Amino acid sequence: MHIIDDFLVWWDKNKYNFDAVFFDIDGTLIAGGQALPGAADTLSIFRKDNIPFTLLTNDGNHSLQEKSHILKRCGIDVSSEEIVSCSSALKYLAQRNKYIGEKFFVMGELGRPDFAEDACLHVIRETKKISECRGVIIGEGSYDWQENINAVLNYYILNKTEGIMIVPNPDSYWPSSSKGEIGIGAGGKARFLQAILKEYGIKIKPVYLGKPYKPVYQYALKHLSKRFDFLKKITKKRILMIGDSLLSDVKGANKVGFSSALILTGISKEQHIALAKPAVYPDFIFRQLNGPCSKKK
Repeated sequence: MHIIDDFLVWWDKNKYNFDAVFFDIDGTLIAGGQALPGAADTLSIFRKDNIPFTLLTNDGNHSLQEKSHILKRCGIDVSSEEIVSCSSALKYLAQRNKYIGEKFFVMGELGRPDFAEDACLHVIRETKKISECRGVIIGEGSYDWQENINAVLNYYILNKTEGIMIVPNPDSYWPSSSKGEIGIGAGGKARFLQAILKEYGIKIKPVYLGKPYKPVYQYALKHLSKRFDFLKKITKKRILMIGDSLLSDVKGANKVGFSSALILTGISKEQHIALAKPAVYPDFIFRQLNGPCSKKK
């Protein structure tokens, strides 16, 4: 296990091997409402050197505008155009599957403005109206879990065993503070529902949009190409994905053919790397983005 201490020092020597970089946000750039060491400096250097990059997040609970404000409050100046969310792929899923205008029950929140409404879906949040819906979208945030989970379970049991379940954020958990505490992600709630339904005799296969699944990467590549006007076909191995999770950032990058980098400032730790299977093993491992004693470029 070779761990590189400082991403920026390494990057200065290796940047010509890559055409673009995707950065995860939570656990990579920020944690617990604070910027992680070197985050602002890293993005400033990338802008100065005209290196194409995009922030790629599994936070489906905050709109791109909201996520931009969160980062700015942490001292990291990022525009909404520089961010791609797992929920961004809802629009393309809706178009491809002709869900435009159809009713979907949403558990929790999907940002303000709402990603589902932006995808031209008819959003229903009243549990009494769930039987009218084409399917369910598992959101996040603070809401009445008991009422919503019971409503969704009975929706599939009593009415819509064929109803689609869309999960923008596949993560089971996410880093909720700089102290190492975690919060339960939408993916964890979806698999909880799936397990109960399976025990009852109903098989539901959720449609996941975010990392490590392909939809968010497909959208992110199009977004990156449009923003930076790439005229040539992008060689995937020359795109570096850097994040704090073996199971989302690294696994997803490996699946789609990107170069993968794990940073040890979030969810995944050294003990997790030691147990990692080849499919989730990163090409590079960093302790931090940029240490306080590192030479700034």
